[in-house]
Amino acid sequence: MADLFPPGSRPPWLNERGELLLAKLPLDSTLPRTVSGDERERRDAVRLLRVMQQSGRMEAGIYLMGLLAADPDDWDWRTSIVEALHRFDIEGCARLLFYELRAVKGSNTTRRYRDAVLKTLASLPAEFTRAGFEAMLQDPTCSQRTRDKVRFILNGGDER
Repeated sequence: MADLFPPGSRPPWLNERGELLLAKLPLDSTLPRTVSGDERERRDAVRLLRVMQQSGRMEAGIYLMGLLAADPDDWDWRTSIVEALHRFDIEGCARLLFYELRAVKGSNTTRRYRDAVLKTLASLPAEFTRAGFEAMLQDPTCSQRTRDKVRFILNGGDER
């Protein structure tokens, strides 16, 4: 790899050994792929954004949040986005995910999506999620099954 770049011309997202530095990888080519008509290309782009977000690229997580907020009712696609937000430790992510739980009614069609939202919420710091989870326990419109899942999370039954 070192032969490909003369001294001083190595891109900033590659180290001296030619390894990818995710914290410095540009987003420019990845973002348009998330709205591609090709499902595989979209999923690959979201997976890359997830890795970038987990490597400390806050802007990748912010973009994923916007993508989730703007996307249609394709539950598999939305589930991929929610899973990419796993451990995106900002309060705004928790607020968006709690909004999703209130906005998307439980059904056989949305069960996997809502479970992914709960799992991602469980991965966020308790200071961002505890009040939202406790509000769900008091919400009469929240199903017993969902309340049981929330209690499990609050009792430390899911990773934080």
